[in-house]
Amino acid sequence: MRDVVVETHSGPVVGEDLGTAVVFRGIPYAAPPVGELRFAAPRPHPGWDGLLDATAFGPAAPQRDVGPLSGLVPGMAPTVPLDEDCLTLNIWTPGTDGPTTSRPVMVWFHGGAFQLGASSLEVYDGERLCADEDVVVVTVNYRLGVLGFLLLDDDTCSPNCGILDQLVALRWVQANIEAFGGDPDRVTIFGESAGGGSVLSLLASPLATGLFGAAIVQSGASSQFLPRRRAAKVATALFEHLGIPDGDVAALRAVPWPALLDAQLALGAALLGTVGTMPFHPTDDGEVLPVPWDEARRLGINAHVSLLIGTTAHEMRLFVDLDPTVEDLDRDGLAARVRALGLDPAPVLAAYEERLFDHTWADRWFAIQTDVAMWLPALAVAEGHAAHSHDVWMYRFDWPAADPRLGACHGIDIPFPFGTIDRAGWDGFVAEPDEAQWLSARIRHHWAGFARNGDPGWPRYDTAARTTLVFDVEDHLVGDPHSPCRQALGG
Repeated sequence: MRDVVVETHSGPVVGEDLGTAVVFRGIPYAAPPVGELRFAAPRPHPGWDGLLDATAFGPAAPQRDVGPLSGLVPGMAPTVPLDEDCLTLNIWTPGTDGPTTSRPVMVWFHGGAFQLGASSLEVYDGERLCADEDVVVVTVNYRLGVLGFLLLDDDTCSPNCGILDQLVALRWVQANIEAFGGDPDRVTIFGESAGGGSVLSLLASPLATGLFGAAIVQSGASSQFLPRRRAAKVATALFEHLGIPDGDVAALRAVPWPALLDAQLALGAALLGTVGTMPFHPTDDGEVLPVPWDEARRLGINAHVSLLIGTTAHEMRLFVDLDPTVEDLDRDGLAARVRALGLDPAPVLAAYEERLFDHTWADRWFAIQTDVAMWLPALAVAEGHAAHSHDVWMYRFDWPAADPRLGACHGIDIPFPFGTIDRAGWDGFVAEPDEAQWLSARIRHHWAGFARNGDPGWPRYDTAARTTLVFDVEDHLVGDPHSPCRQALGG
């Protein structure tokens, strides 16, 4: 292996030649968000003198790997140190031949409920996607939890700092990626779960216009977008929990970040009934995000961007162990749960009894949850975007987990675009991991084709045909899948 040097606008960086790709790790794209810059918009990095060693990943954003979401899928705990000075990115490129070769650029934003994760996780290793498809892969760290998504009413603070970090990272890509063999005019952003929500946030932000031309949303559309009034309640509760006068930002900036994370964990439980399951989450602040994700699509914000969006078939089955009474459900119990969602149980139960006629009431409940929480929001995003653009594609991911209770659950698709099913325990989580590698290769090809020429390789989505590609042992097209269920849910 040999070192490779590239000149960026901030100074030269040295990366590592892996043989199949060249990787640059831990490149700072913004100034450290510490001190007076905590809770503020990211600032340009001042640069460095001499050669920056970019052969090791930078620290992950501060986070706590505890709580109900911890450990549900493999390898989500960072193995690098945690630090507020975390605004770095990583690049895998087939070659640093600069403007002589302009390759598509794929920028990944990791998931983790906007509270967990890091760009350095082994499952996000970009080498195979880069080498197999001749694309430049970028993975990005951004601020999480209370440090990234606290809404403060103060002139020295900015809302949605984590999204602002992503915007600055994309501006860095625009300014520098050509030196790494990438084409700044062919940038695709993609992400799963909160990473998909990040993609939707960037699509919803007028500040992102011109920074990317295509977007892939994997299980990112949901009903979890945090209304501004609820975000304000979170800030008030945080000050109260810490014993700081409401609005005293200077005192809040003086709190060590581990204590902030302790407060974040406590508030997650305390605010569950009034704010919801994700109190630190993108919010419609009027600046970065003028409106929620689905409204932005209806308004046509960034409508020129090509959109590829989808879900897994059984998203909510990932959380089966968090619902210990679900297996005791009967028809009346299911009707009560559906009614609590604000839906008429009669048509909903009829549609799902027909669709899952030989399944349990628990199976039907997880299907309803999946469709209400993830599939219908994804459809709303696709349909809103399709009203302004012909370039919309829809998919569904059906490959299951090894645990038959989980099915094709939320997160099961994470390693497939990267070809990393054999990493970090994923070969024990994914069913038939050797056979799944064939699907992984197909998905890499579809995703990279979308990044390369704006077309993943199957018919576009519209509200007439509702064409959806189903990824499974054999991929196949479906028109208007589960139409009776969609209609019963009001979709």
